Amino acid sequence: MGVDSDEIVAVQVRYARAVDTRDWPLLRTCFAEDVTADYGDIGAWRGIDDLVRFMEEAHAGMGPTQHLLSNFQVDIDGDRAEAVTYVHAVTVLASHPDDWFDTVGIYEDRLRLGTDGWRIAERTFRTTRMVASPSLTPTRHPNDPPEASP
Repeated sequence: MGVDSDEIVAVQVRYARAVDTRDWPLLRTCFAEDVTADYGDIGAWRGIDDLVRFMEEAHAGMGPTQHLLSNFQVDIDGDRAEAVTYVHAVTVLASHPDDWFDTVGIYEDRLRLGTDGWRIAERTFRTTRMVASPSLTPTRHPNDPPEASP
């Protein structure tokens, strides 16, 4: 990878570190002010203030979290870039340390290079799989009929 590719990977890693340490000022250094973020069923946000506020609120009830990133693919075109990053996020509820969510997915990002370095301008998170601890998952028997839709 080149210098710019390494810097873009560093933005991704800084994001994970910021969320896991609840360092919200550090998180702001990962995104452009006018960022758009679509996390699928979790929600979508426009602007850094809304995104950081959501992250703060979403992680307020969490104990330890780990956002593990891998398989970085970076394509750069001048002062624009696209990045695909695999993520495996493990989050534990602070109120019930035996309760957790284990999520695997992909970040698809568009980044811009500005005077403050590379920043994520658009993020789409695609969930591949989400598993919750047994106590958070309703128990269903394989022979139960499917739930009826309202």
